[in-house]
Amino acid sequence: MPAARASLAEFAGVGPKTIACVLLFACGQPALPVDTHIFRVTTRLGLLPSKCSAEKAHAVLEPQIPPPKVYSAHVNLIRHGRQVCKAQRPNCQHCCLRTLCPYPHSITVPQATDKRFSAAIR
Repeated sequence: MPAARASLAEFAGVGPKTIACVLLFACGQPALPVDTHIFRVTTRLGLLPSKCSAEKAHAVLEPQIPPPKVYSAHVNLIRHGRQVCKAQRPNCQHCCLRTLCPYPHSITVPQATDKRFSAAIR
């Protein structure tokens, strides 16, 4: 697979996500495309080091998933990111991963004395 990655990378504008998409969907290889949803979910789960770029995330995440599970992991992480672990308003209360996820504990809740939020708590 390294040779296929290198060949695909020679095309202008083709980056790691496109390469992984071609390998996974067209060639049936266990390559993990990391889109915005996968990047967000895995960052919140703590599977990526802090300040990891989306480009580097491909190399970090792919070895963590057993090859036979890469396709289902890709599809399920995207679905989870779209439906539950949304960018602006994640639904942590209904998340199947909430007991494993450090994200809900890392966010700060506004204080009731803040005038912007006083109407919301009345």
